[in-house]
Amino acid sequence: MLNTCRRRSRDLSIILGLFLAGCAALPSTALRQPENLPEIHRQHMQDLAKIRQFNLNGRIGVQANGKGFSGTAQWQHERGANQIPKDDIALFSPLGSQFATIKTAPEGVTLVTADRKTYTARDAESLTYEVLGWRLPVTGLADWILGHPTSGLAELTHWDALGRITRLKQNGWEIEYPQYIEIDGFQLPNKINLRNHELSLKLVIKEWSVSVQAASSNQADSDNINQNHNGQDNKR
Repeated sequence: MLNTCRRRSRDLSIILGLFLAGCAALPSTALRQPENLPEIHRQHMQDLAKIRQFNLNGRIGVQANGKGFSGTAQWQHERGANQIPKDDIALFSPLGSQFATIKTAPEGVTLVTADRKTYTARDAESLTYEVLGWRLPVTGLADWILGHPTSGLAELTHWDALGRITRLKQNGWEIEYPQYIEIDGFQLPNKINLRNHELSLKLVIKEWSVSVQAASSNQADSDNINQNHNGQDNKR
């Protein structure tokens, strides 16, 4: 009788071990891989990808390498049919005086300081570092500011129940989205925090205006949505 119990116990242990080994061998569901994204998140990303132009006004704060800037920012961004972006960014001091303007175009980037000195370079990051002392990631920021990853692989992506990204790690940057607002059907960030090993940047967007891609070739190239929004009126 004792031998029978021991045999049954041994057999049960073997069966349990095989079961656990089988469970361990099952592939995990990689929710952050593109082919496994939840449909609501995928749809939200597709909606954001329709945006061809945006204008925004907001508050900005930058800390980097012992230097800093705080004030307001105005940004006009356009992505044409050839996918080449154009940007016009104006930074203002807390008192309203112009601190710098940054313009990007296919031929390069131009930065004009408050004393009207003009600097040019091939990319915005190196130019802002040379002149202002901190790198402004304009290329990636044009996507991140919409709550959308920029081109390339994202190391980490978290999203909420509405499919909106709440945390993103990409290209050495960590981006957090504490708050969103709704602009004519689009869920857009109202607050954005970015940081990497040398810079911390915070944006509070007070006004959004977006232009979306036309639904068909029979329509105009884009349908303008001139919806300015005070971020304190409709928090999500």
